[in-house]
Amino acid sequence: MSVTARRVLLLAPPLAFAAFEGLHPRPDVNAQAVMEVATWFATFHAIQLVLMGLVAVSVVILADELGAARSWSTRLGIGVFLIFFGAYDAIAGIATGLAMRTARDLPAAQQQGVWETVKDWPGWDPPVFAINIVGTLGWVVALVGIALIARRAGVSRSEWVFVALAGVFLMGGHPAPFGTLAFGCLFIAALVHVRTSGRADQAVAAHPRSSPA
Repeated sequence: MSVTARRVLLLAPPLAFAAFEGLHPRPDVNAQAVMEVATWFATFHAIQLVLMGLVAVSVVILADELGAARSWSTRLGIGVFLIFFGAYDAIAGIATGLAMRTARDLPAAQQQGVWETVKDWPGWDPPVFAINIVGTLGWVVALVGIALIARRAGVSRSEWVFVALAGVFLMGGHPAPFGTLAFGCLFIAALVHVRTSGRADQAVAAHPRSSPA
């Protein structure tokens, strides 16, 4: 992969994800309000599912450049995040939106029945909530693990601190403000890394080691 492609995949997904979370639908918690935004609710989470995969690539690239790509915490954490948080996104977001969009054409009593089935999926429905927790913990393990490895390797404080914050903030949930903070911190960490590594490359180019006589 070219340097330019790596930089794009490192920086663009977390920045896009951070901005996108500000568009998360926030309807009132009742059947009519959710039906009104049902199409956008499902579409938003379908787009988020794509961004999730791309931001995982960003994390892997950053981990690789910080010497943490082969760590068990990175591999396990990102794998768990993709599987479980992706499943949560599909159930709580896409399925909820599609179900409530379909309910628009039903009689009022049946609309309420659909609502009673799905209303807790994005929140406190026990199985769905458990999937959310496992997926989020996967993210936390991966990002905090990368931060600790980077710290031990002598990486600048600003890099590993923002990586760790990216892991911690997602524990507050993926909609703004916490999702924006989490992916925004990942973007800042990646940006600092790019600038730091760029200056290091320039220094090496300006002062190459002299060849032995």
